[in-house]
Amino acid sequence: MADPDFSAVSAGDSAAAPGGQHLIQSLARTLRPDQDSDLLASREEATVWLRKAALLPADAGLSNSEHAAVLRLRDSIRDVLAAHAAGRGDEAADARLTKALADGRLVLTVGPAGATRLASAARASYPNLVAAVAIAIAESGEWPGGG
Repeated sequence: MADPDFSAVSAGDSAAAPGGQHLIQSLARTLRPDQDSDLLASREEATVWLRKAALLPADAGLSNSEHAAVLRLRDSIRDVLAAHAAGRGDEAADARLTKALADGRLVLTVGPAGATRLASAARASYPNLVAAVAIAIAESGEWPGGG
């Protein structure tokens, strides 16, 4: 199967999307089957990429189970984006993404003047990584189905 064109869900006609949408697309594009490329193939490669993407602190790594979970997260994002780009829904992909994002342990914070914001309640690196992705999806006006 050819690699889906994730630029179809970017803002405007630009292949580079702003903010959270850029993070989502960047994570999705770490796998390019048409180019036989996977930037997250090993724990070490995934750690390097996640650090460059500012999703993982410089002093943190990934366990085997966390690496597998990152791959599931990435793949579920790709499945949802591919379904949207094809103009169809995919309830199974939606459910897999929901399950993958649960590791983010999100809470709603209330700040000055009642401003609300999503944040991670976790203290560990991996749940914070997942929370950052979940927040990017939640705040993205270009995510499939609107944001």
